[in-house]
Amino acid sequence: MFNKDEMIKIFDELFIQSKIHYNDFNEADGKIGDGDLGITIQNGFQEIVNNKDNFTDDLGHNFMLCSQAFVKKSGSSFGTLIAFCLMNISKSLKGKKLLTHGNIIEIFEICIKTIKERGKTNLGDKTILDTLDFILNKIKEKKDNIKYSEIFKSSTKEALNSFKGKKILIGRARMFEEKTKDFDDPGMLALSKLAEGF
Repeated sequence: MFNKDEMIKIFDELFIQSKIHYNDFNEADGKIGDGDLGITIQNGFQEIVNNKDNFTDDLGHNFMLCSQAFVKKSGSSFGTLIAFCLMNISKSLKGKKLLTHGNIIEIFEICIKTIKERGKTNLGDKTILDTLDFILNKIKEKKDNIKYSEIFKSSTKEALNSFKGKKILIGRARMFEEKTKDFDDPGMLALSKLAEGF
């Protein structure tokens, strides 16, 4: 199950994927925003990887380091949301060395709650929140022989496909109205691409 070593492997892979899809993320974000999503994600993960030697067996401690990494390297709204999610996860996992299935469910619940509150976002707005909800529901459905990597890959793609042809209802994208029906939400796209590395 998920421990310090597994956490390091995952963030190493996320950093690799962030470099591979750097231009994809910036391009998607450029259609409705500042075009800096790739920069935000890659810089955040790079800072985490740079500090992985400071990880301990306390997963709560490690997630706080991850939160601080995004605060340090990103001034964007997306980076700030990620930082708050990681900070709230760290508080919940303080002192834990190993995650159970219940803990993983809790992590997604925390992220969803944080993004709703901090991002003033609702389910159905066509954002990263919807992808997280897809993943959470799939994880809750599984009881035995849970393959999280497969759930992440399939759920992120399913979320993207489910919102094709729908408008993005939050953030700067609202200025583009009907045009956003033709675009993937950048955050949803990013989660899908990052999940390919698992």
